[in-house]
Amino acid sequence: MLNKKLITVTLISIFIYSCASMPPLQEMSNARQTISAAKELSASAKDDQRILEAERLLSRAERRIEVSLYDAARQDALRAQKQAIEYLEAEIAKKPK
Repeated sequence: MLNKKLITVTLISIFIYSCASMPPLQEMSNARQTISAAKELSASAKDDQRILEAERLLSRAERRIEVSLYDAARQDALRAQKQAIEYLEAEIAKKPK
């Protein structure tokens, strides 16, 4: 019984560690798509500070993935997406209803 619990705890620990140590590919993809949507919504997006910051964060995330800093890359990708979402929300709010 104790061995079974030990094996279960070990497998769960390995699973959690492997998830945390995987490249944040989905987060990167989400950020890219959100930035792309912002650029499709408005031609002025490419010059907006939020989109420029989102692109900077995405580039930094890509560099961090290259050196296996996955947690930091994930945070950068999430922040990049947040910047792009904030831009989209502001632009949509400007549109007449």
